[in-house]
Amino acid sequence: MAKDFKSTDYGDLYVDPETHDFVLVDGLEEITQRIKATLETNYQEMDVLDPEQGLDYTNFLGKRFNKELASDELRDTIRRQVPEVDSVEDIEFKFQPNRKLTINFKVMATPTDSELSQEIEGGVDIAV
Repeated sequence: MAKDFKSTDYGDLYVDPETHDFVLVDGLEEITQRIKATLETNYQEMDVLDPEQGLDYTNFLGKRFNKELASDELRDTIRRQVPEVDSVEDIEFKFQPNRKLTINFKVMATPTDSELSQEIEGGVDIAV
């Protein structure tokens, strides 16, 4: 079973306010967190650690946003970089003020400790 440190919405490590310990996540929560981290990382941004990590923002930039190309890029990135994802069910784009784009996703994923595919919903904000 994959485990990771829980992170805040700002990417910082989450510290339990009562015990003052780092918190671990696993299962669906870990998969959701990994999808978000993947989408928030620009492709080849981590050229030394993992140059294939992240989302190519090329289809999200410029005045002529192509929803179909952007959706295809998201689906491909999620499936390629998060192997527990069985299918990407829905992607929604919502443009925000100050050149931000909110991406909401719904996927079906099978955690490593389960044989049952389960629904995960989440979202990220990226600057475009």
